[in-house]
Amino acid sequence: MRKNNRGEALKALLSRNIKLFRVHSGLSQADLAEKTGISVPYLGAVERGDKWPGPAVLAEIARSLGVEPHDLLKPEGASSREVRKVMDRLAKEITSLASQSVKMLNNIAKESGSREKA
Repeated sequence: MRKNNRGEALKALLSRNIKLFRVHSGLSQADLAEKTGISVPYLGAVERGDKWPGPAVLAEIARSLGVEPHDLLKPEGASSREVRKVMDRLAKEITSLASQSVKMLNNIAKESGSREKA
């Protein structure tokens, strides 16, 4: 692989991972740009692979996403820690919805039983 192609592949990997972590974190481009202290157009250019952020900006993007800077350059994308965080959040949401559903069904059953007795 030629030197320029390796650089382009690295830039594509970085841009893909930034977007992946951003989406998994539930952040919009505007949210991440604000947390990072950069403009939305600049973040968009980084996510498209049109711009290459300097070390300070890269570190700030990683901090804003709650990951280490090197996680943004991993070929496999989201680290297992990030996947675990997303899965934990989903499990909590599912548990909460199930609990709410059970409570509603119990209330409906109680109301139905009260009406039958009356």
